[in-house]
This record gives sequence, C-alpha cells and structure tokens, in this order.
Amino acid sequence: MKSRRVLVTGATGLIGRQTVLPLKARGFTVIAMTHGKGAVAEADANTAGDLLVSAAMKRVACQGAAGHCVRGAWQGDISNRWNSLANLDWAGATLQLVHRFAEEGGKGAVLAGSCAEYDWGGGGSFAEDDDLGPRSLYGQAKAATGVLLTSASQHLGMTLAWARIFFCYGPGESQGRLIGARVSGLSANRIVECTDGQQLRDFLHTADIGKALATLLDAGAAGAVNVGSGTAVPVARVIQTVARVMGKPELIRLGAQPRPPDDPACIEAVVTRLTSEFGFKPEIDLETGLENVIQREVGNEQPI
Repeated sequence: MKSRRVLVTGATGLIGRQTVLPLKARGFTVIAMTHGKGAVAEADANTAGDLLVSAAMKRVACQGAAGHCVRGAWQGDISNRWNSLANLDWAGATLQLVHRFAEEGGKGAVLAGSCAEYDWGGGGSFAEDDDLGPRSLYGQAKAATGVLLTSASQHLGMTLAWARIFFCYGPGESQGRLIGARVSGLSANRIVECTDGQQLRDFLHTADIGKALATLLDAGAAGAVNVGSGTAVPVARVIQTVARVMGKPELIRLGAQPRPPDDPACIEAVVTRLTSEFGFKPEIDLETGLENVIQREVGNEQPI
C-alpha cells in the first residue's frame, strides 16, 4: 500500500541507516536510497542514485510509488562542512526532491535539519520557536531549506516535519567527528590533545534519533521539532568515557588545546514537542551508548 511505503535517502549514512528498522517496526515498507555505497540489508528494497543529478532525482522521487519520505542525505564530507559551497547544492537538491516527491503523490515527509540553525551566540537551551541565527553556511543552508519547505507544505499537499537534530553519536563515525577522532588517536596509542571540554552539548545516540524520526513520520508531525536528549553534558565527560572504555585514559590531555573564543558554553535542546506531543523518550543513556559504540569500533559488540 502506497501510504505505508517510505523512501529513505542517505540510507547508509550515520543517521539514515538507523531509521530503517524503526520504520519497519511501525509497519512501513522501506525503500533505501544509497549513493552507490552498497545495499541496506534490512530494507525491503534498495535503489541507487545521485540526488545532485536532476535525472536521478526524478527517478528516485518516483521510486516505488512511496507515500512518505525520510530525507537524511546531505553533504557527506565533514572536513569543511560548516562553510562548504556544497551546502548550496544540497539545499537545492532537497527542495527539488520534496517538490518532485509531492508531484508524485507523496503525502508525508520528515527531513533532517540541525541545531546549527539556531543563534549560538549566547548559548543555552533552544526551543523550536526561538529565533534562528545560524553562523555557518551549513546552518544557513539548513535553516533556509527548513523554512521554505515547512512554509510550502500545505501548498505541496503534504505534511512535513523538520527535525532539528542536536549532537549525534553512533557506530561508524568518521575520523572527523568528536568520537571518531578520539578513537582513531587512542587506537594508534597517540597522545590526544583536547580543549578543557567544559562546554556543554546535547548528545543523542543515532539509534534513538532513528526511532525519533520514525515516530515523527508515523505521527504525521508537522513543522520544526527538536531531536535531542534534552540534557547537555560536558564534552569532557564524553572524551573521558571513550578513553576509559578503550583502557587508555592516560593518553587524553584535556586543556591542551584552546577553545575558540566564540565557542558557546552550552547548546541544549528543549524537547517538549518531541516528548509531550509525540511521546518519544530516548532509550539509550550516554554511558551505555558510548560503551556500545566503542566496543563496536574496536571489537565484536553487537549493535544496540
């Protein structure tokens, strides 16, 4: 039935691959869209294509006569994510995909936004109705895309939720991310120099994020919804946990690197919509999640 078929783009990505099983658990038939990086075994069907190519985009939008879409794909190279001009391409591709998807009869979508859309100048806790003031091209591209699509959703004839995802972590992190970089250094028995780590950030395991996105799609959520734990913790706690699980706490040098002068003291999600309106609660606490990620990266632990 078309109304229970969902197209997942970026299905092999850090978050995308974690949405497949939660969607299936809610009764959706999942069509996983990949960028030529292999198939998603758990999906009901797979399709490959480049969303930056118009012909491929049109084909993907029609793929499987899906009634719903979870859009996770964006700029994959995080080495210059914050200011890469590729953000402009991905913003355009996202707008076009949703437009084409609606033309093909799509009725609902959940798309991945970012906490980088908010104005981090003063730091603190951020709610969906707070003013946006992104300070990076990445944040600006995400914010502009989200505002346009949520405003246009009624004209497109579909419900659309824009999930502002806070700080994610999970298995398969690249070396350019917080945990991936520390795992890489510690695995090589190198000294890992860090800031003091006293900045507070709101972390959520990608498995929980995947479940949150599935929850929003199933509920027919609309508008901006923060996706986070609702509790910010010191970055130092994350780093020290990684080092402890790997048995190499002596290699961590907190305070060896200066923090940027504009680094916010706190970035935390207000998750009232997610928890109260949609009944979502994270299932993985930070310590358990970090232990699982590290054990999977260095050993034989099964996924959560």
